[in-house]
Amino acid sequence: AAALPSPAAPSADEVAALSAAAPFALASAEAALGKCGFGALLASTGITWGKAAFGGDQGRRSGALEMGVAGAANFFMASLLVVRWVDSGHFPLSNLYESLVFLAWSITAVQLYLGAKVSKSIVPGAVAAPAALAALAGATLLLPPDLQRAGALVPALKSNWLIMHVTVMMFSYGTLMVGSLLGGAFLLLDQPEDSAVGKARSVVAARLPAGLRAGGDKDGEAEAAAAAALAMEETSDSELRAVVAELSAGAPAMAADVSAAGAGLSLAEQCDDIAYRSLGLGFVLLTVGIISGAVWANEAWGSYWSWDPKETWALITWLVYAGYLHTRLSAGWDKRDVNAVAAAGFFVTWVTYIGVNLFGLGLHSYGFLK
Repeated sequence: AAALPSPAAPSADEVAALSAAAPFALASAEAALGKCGFGALLASTGITWGKAAFGGDQGRRSGALEMGVAGAANFFMASLLVVRWVDSGHFPLSNLYESLVFLAWSITAVQLYLGAKVSKSIVPGAVAAPAALAALAGATLLLPPDLQRAGALVPALKSNWLIMHVTVMMFSYGTLMVGSLLGGAFLLLDQPEDSAVGKARSVVAARLPAGLRAGGDKDGEAEAAAAAALAMEETSDSELRAVVAELSAGAPAMAADVSAAGAGLSLAEQCDDIAYRSLGLGFVLLTVGIISGAVWANEAWGSYWSWDPKETWALITWLVYAGYLHTRLSAGWDKRDVNAVAAAGFFVTWVTYIGVNLFGLGLHSYGFLK
């Protein structure tokens, strides 16, 4: 039998064309995933803000739609980071573009965690979705193409500590930012009626139909019973839950009053409660990130702590949130003062995250604008 002819070896031009096509395909996938993530975050922001503004007590619950859209956004950004990892050959945290995408992904992860494990309220999504949208928009729309391209890692980042230290720090930034924004939202919502914000709130409420007013009586006892049920999900106090359950059967309106007093059904109280939980988690992550960074610094530079600007601002951030937790737990401060500390922490966190790199100071000045 005649032997089959062996396949011809590809020419040099064909090899070059295949080599050029792979990066192009990955770049196209990155662009598509970025647009899908942006669209999902935009939709999530509109849905959560709409429910927070017009849903009333019964409607301010995070349902399958909100969680599904947030989950889709998280998936798109995670896929973008994976494609970036394959394209660059290293963990995607080497420049400002990758860092902002990772921050947006971590914020949506925090939103999903808070919505699934901490609170069924719409509040975490109403704050986290626009924050993640802003981070992703900054990465994909504001940065010039040169700063979006993947580059080689600088020698200092060629370490297994990159995944451990930088990932934990980025998650801590995302968690702390969400908590700080919730603290700022509490300050905005807790304004007295005679303030400018209070007057504007009253004007808007007066122009809304009764069924859309927050706390409005849309359907009498049915609305009150729904508020009581929401409160039972939001509180961990077993005695309060028992009282609300008993009252719900015979006196829904009274149950709603008791649950509102004990569990805090107002948007402001929900912001305060979820901010505390988020900032507590972020503080733990920040602590772990600082310790892991000190170990990595000792391996890379021979010193655990060198008062580098990034290290100094990380310590300042840690002290700000330690002060928040202290005033919240033991100092007996008014909630407005406590949340003012939380809101201030948002700006301190941004300086730590990106401000030091923008000035190009210290040992951590690589990777963002260079």
